[in-house]
Amino acid sequence: MKRLLTVSLILAVLFSVISCNTKKTDGYTIEGTISGADTGWVMLKKRSEGKMITSDSVKIKDGKFTFTGKVEMPEMVYLKLKNTDGALPFFLENAAITLKTFADSIDKSVVTGSKSQDMYVAYLKETKVYDLKLEELYGRDMKAKEVKDTAAVKTLEAAYDSVESAQSQFTKEYILKNGKSVVAAYLAISNAYAYSLDELKAINKAFDPAIGNSSYVKTLAERETILGTVQPGQMAPAFTMFDTVGMDIKLSSFKGKVVLVDFWASWCSPCRAENPNVVAAFRKYNNKGFTVLGVSLDTDKLKWRNAIAKDGLTWTHVSDMKGWSNSAAKLYGVMSIPANFLIDKEGKIIGSSLRGKDLDKKLEEVMGK
Repeated sequence: MKRLLTVSLILAVLFSVISCNTKKTDGYTIEGTISGADTGWVMLKKRSEGKMITSDSVKIKDGKFTFTGKVEMPEMVYLKLKNTDGALPFFLENAAITLKTFADSIDKSVVTGSKSQDMYVAYLKETKVYDLKLEELYGRDMKAKEVKDTAAVKTLEAAYDSVESAQSQFTKEYILKNGKSVVAAYLAISNAYAYSLDELKAINKAFDPAIGNSSYVKTLAERETILGTVQPGQMAPAFTMFDTVGMDIKLSSFKGKVVLVDFWASWCSPCRAENPNVVAAFRKYNNKGFTVLGVSLDTDKLKWRNAIAKDGLTWTHVSDMKGWSNSAAKLYGVMSIPANFLIDKEGKIIGSSLRGKDLDKKLEEVMGK
């Protein structure tokens, strides 16, 4: 059930689109109407470093608004009404774009004039069959868990993983076939957490030089470089971070021990579910020179400390309290948690993404029975 439990869910909003020919302009013009809001403010937002920032805002007059500007490459932006929940994601590009928006149901908004948006919504329609199947399986799985039907749970979760894998494969093939479009780069960035280094190399190679200036393409290239530094056989990137009482802890201080750098957070359900396996490994191999360095992507120190105590995590813990902007997570290319890296006594990476029995098997190989 990875997709439903991952910190970030992408492509969740579906809305109608009416296709039309894009009018070529030197920049963009967004002409919008809002039903249910004659006055107020409307904002254009975009994601930067994991946060939503406002790139422009205009007043609504008589239920209408206009944005003008210029973008170098098409990009995903979010239309938001001030003091109203929800936002409308759409692809902005240099064209004459029309938005028909509803203040009380922004997800039903209509976007016309952006070819990139048309392409994006066409992709969403193709993947909807997977989303509906996943939703159905998830609902059945929850009911099976309620009645403690373990056999059904096992079957349903296997089916869920199979559908999710098929959807992931469909998206990857779509990206590889549409390397001339920024939409493909956006989908790749949205799913980058799931791609191995080899998969990412193939995806980056498929992008046309014409979209090379897209921030999505540049970020994917940077991620390829980062992943190359944390492959087995590479020396583990060094970092220093505060522990639970504010003391500096250096990764290098663990030299001479086999250490599992474990990325997690108190709010991460899969992480908490995996913690008993890490505890068992720690108890089994700690007296043989194995330890764990927990790196938390928390932002609340009290919740972090409470989770450590509740789960019985008796090893060293560090965090900079920056959530997904955690400096060590960025250094290691961590985009989803739980994630871990096993480092030998000399500071070399010898494994990663080791969970459950895989962690115990690797430690038995390294530490001996």
